[in-house]
Amino acid sequence: MNWVWPTLGNLMLLCMTIMIAYTTCNGPSSMFTGLDGRFMRRDVATTAVNMTYSYPTYDILMVLGDSNTQFANDPAKNGFVAQLAEFYQRQMDVLNRGFRGYNTSRAREIIGSVLPKTSVAQDSTTTDDISPLFKFAKKLKLTTRADEITKALWPYQKQNYPGISNILQLIIILFGTNDSRVEWSEAYNPIDQYAEDLQYFITLLQDPDSEHYSPDARIMIITPPVVGDRKIQELAKSRNTEPEWYNNRTQTYAAKAIEVAQAANVAYVDLHTGMEDVVAEYRKNISSTDVLDGYDNYLIDGIHLNVNGSAILFGLIHDTIAKNWPEMIPLKS
Repeated sequence: MNWVWPTLGNLMLLCMTIMIAYTTCNGPSSMFTGLDGRFMRRDVATTAVNMTYSYPTYDILMVLGDSNTQFANDPAKNGFVAQLAEFYQRQMDVLNRGFRGYNTSRAREIIGSVLPKTSVAQDSTTTDDISPLFKFAKKLKLTTRADEITKALWPYQKQNYPGISNILQLIIILFGTNDSRVEWSEAYNPIDQYAEDLQYFITLLQDPDSEHYSPDARIMIITPPVVGDRKIQELAKSRNTEPEWYNNRTQTYAAKAIEVAQAANVAYVDLHTGMEDVVAEYRKNISSTDVLDGYDNYLIDGIHLNVNGSAILFGLIHDTIAKNWPEMIPLKS
């Protein structure tokens, strides 16, 4: 029986070798692949990652911009995106696509991952075949053409349920604060490039050959807000640096944004002038003769909107929607 022990020993050694080899290929380094930290074999994890999910959604209102957009989800600041989400609850899903520190050129680098990709189909028959709206409306015997269906189901003026469609109905674009920084700033973007980038965003949505073609999308360009020069100078001095923002520079970018919007025949909000008008009215009621007084009442740090500034912007957006697309003003029930 003495020969049995060496044989068992060799067998145990062989099993251990096989286990080590398996662990090397399929062990902890490849098993801890679940997003929640659970053990998951790589082939199972790959399958999970490759799965696609389809969630019922409302139509989309997207807000694209810099930090004044990113921070606008904060209800404590009366953020204008938060106000839009409340205004359009059970009407549209409001997506915040704000990127702190971005100018239009930097946003242009990632825009392909931000805008929805659409299936381009010029043939109405093809559009009818692929459109969820068409299938829904055909079932209800509403109409037979996709363009007629869109008109039949809009306006969504009463509270709705998700799942009918997920069309990009409105995109709001707000850039310029970073673009207009001084030339030595890393975020500075020449004004002609700024204009070209804004037009590029518009073209992506309007060009039938674009993979982001969104014929139903309404487009609204918003100018950058005012800059509180005094606050910016104070902050720069406290940091032993030079100011990067000046209101007169931002004003030229605001004018350029309007120029682009008018040339492209899209809606726009002149936030810069709107805030200047409110600040001028505010100054009438204060005793100081400092011409820079008043901006702090609408800006947190000289560039970012506070509660009052956000209220101005939301009011201007609301008025612009009501003027250009009255069907998009919901009737609350």
